Amino acid sequence: MKLIHRFNFLSLLLLITLLAACGDSTDQETTESNASEDESSNTDDEIVTLDAVSFLGKGDPLTATIEDWINSVENATEGRVEINWRGGADVIPIEEQFESMNSNVIDINFTYIGQYQSDLPISRALPLSQLKPWEERNSGFYDFMDEQHNEIGVKYIGRWLTGSPRLWLNEPVETVDDLNNRVIRSTPNYTRFFDELGISSSMIDPSEVYTALQTGQVEGFVYGGLTGPRKDGWTDSAKYVLDEPFWTQNCTILMNNDSWDNISSEDQEAIMEATAEYERDMVEYYESQFEEERQTLKENDVEFIEFPEEEEEKFLNTAYDVEWESLQSESSTELVEKARELATKEEG
Repeated sequence: MKLIHRFNFLSLLLLITLLAACGDSTDQETTESNASEDESSNTDDEIVTLDAVSFLGKGDPLTATIEDWINSVENATEGRVEINWRGGADVIPIEEQFESMNSNVIDINFTYIGQYQSDLPISRALPLSQLKPWEERNSGFYDFMDEQHNEIGVKYIGRWLTGSPRLWLNEPVETVDDLNNRVIRSTPNYTRFFDELGISSSMIDPSEVYTALQTGQVEGFVYGGLTGPRKDGWTDSAKYVLDEPFWTQNCTILMNNDSWDNISSEDQEAIMEATAEYERDMVEYYESQFEEERQTLKENDVEFIEFPEEEEEKFLNTAYDVEWESLQSESSTELVEKARELATKEEG
């Protein structure tokens, strides 16, 4: 009988030992699994440092708010995400920046759609939006663009510049037809619109515009926003601004998808909230700059002119319709129609 009890005791002891071993193994596997899941994102104590470049250099008036975005992101993540803005084309040539981000050489690119629209044609809908950045987030246009950018391996964070193009002329105009046969200094993205208006586009290097205006080689120019032309002396000859702003800036904040995935979900959410708030401040900043410049321009005898209501409608409809129709040839009808609906949908 004692032998049987001894055998049962040994069996029980062996069973407890085996269960303990299995428990240790399970705990180890669970720990390893959790470690594996967290390996791709930052923890509370880990700092993620991201390298960024911009197509415009530090010190350029148009990059004035980039540091504000960087500070807002670092504050929102309590320092867990740090951004090293290395500079502009002096660091990486403009035409190589997007590919550098895609290949993980850099993490963030303050760019414009001209650098990647061949890979993502629907990105051409960005400057056609008639909404403010926060309205785009409410209408669904932001989410739509985020999904589309994900198709080419990048995270669409938001916008970092605002302002609409205007025509600056050496003689006033009263109707859309008055623009016919005008020679205007331009860039390729305006060609379709200008062709429709009968404008002859002249692609002149910025360094040569002043002389071209002085000599009558061109009769005006197109420029995004109001700040810049006066300081460059261009308004010495072009003293009439057609105050019919169209389109908007196409500058975007992009991040490599791998870099984005390396950030914790908590900090990702913090970055997006900080960006939404930054966009409001950014728009307010540039609009105040434009208003100050408007007053200065008037003091320097630059005249702002507007079309009559019917001519204004004709001008603006042409500006948007030409581009949406052109986009139909590069993207699916479904995508273009959805983008147009979301880009013109009223807030709320």
